[in-house]
Amino acid sequence: MTTSRVVVVGAGGHAREVLQILLACRQIGLDVEPVGFVDEATWPDGATLDGVPILGGLEWFESAGQPAPEAVCAVGTPSVCRSLATRVGARGVRFASAISPSALVAGTARIGRGAMVFPNVVVGPGALIGDHVALNVGVTVSHDTVVGSFSGIGPGAHLAGNVTLGTECFVGMGANVIQGVSIGDGSVIGAGATVLDDVPSGMTAAGVPARLIGPASPMPLDRRRPSRRVRT
Repeated sequence: MTTSRVVVVGAGGHAREVLQILLACRQIGLDVEPVGFVDEATWPDGATLDGVPILGGLEWFESAGQPAPEAVCAVGTPSVCRSLATRVGARGVRFASAISPSALVAGTARIGRGAMVFPNVVVGPGALIGDHVALNVGVTVSHDTVVGSFSGIGPGAHLAGNVTLGTECFVGMGANVIQGVSIGDGSVIGAGATVLDDVPSGMTAAGVPARLIGPASPMPLDRRRPSRRVRT
């Protein structure tokens, strides 16, 4: 069997966690080889991150060799992930999914290409997880729920059964969405919110119970804090 060479696109905290998923998959015997990080920031020659090389910018794929590597766009902000995935895909690169060995995914659930399923996630029967979705640590997605492509679900958030989440949505840490609720494209659910009613596209809902508080930010994770990136 040919080993799957996988490149992590991005080099922030989210990307480092995705690397750990790939390493865990390799540790249990799956044919996965994490090649390194591709990142458009400026790095010194020979730089590594968590013991894995920084390969360069997106142009690296043009000289990547064979077998052709696959990519995971490991960026937590939905709009940025979509932009990167579009640019990477335009280079003819295929996408791999990163699914933690400790995740519990029902046999009738479907996971899209480029999706990231972190440790201790539960995906119920009939659930549909779109392309490039990030299900962070401890997320639950119950039966028959649909999570649209490029959406990000924060650690410990819970989506009950028959929820519909649009594309490029962001659900904050510890939020809860009750059964049957629909959340429109590009909407943001605040951390710790409890969503009892449908949320229109492009809006932010927060609180317990959740209320609409204004338009959604395209950068819901931007806390304007200095980078803590560590070069090793």
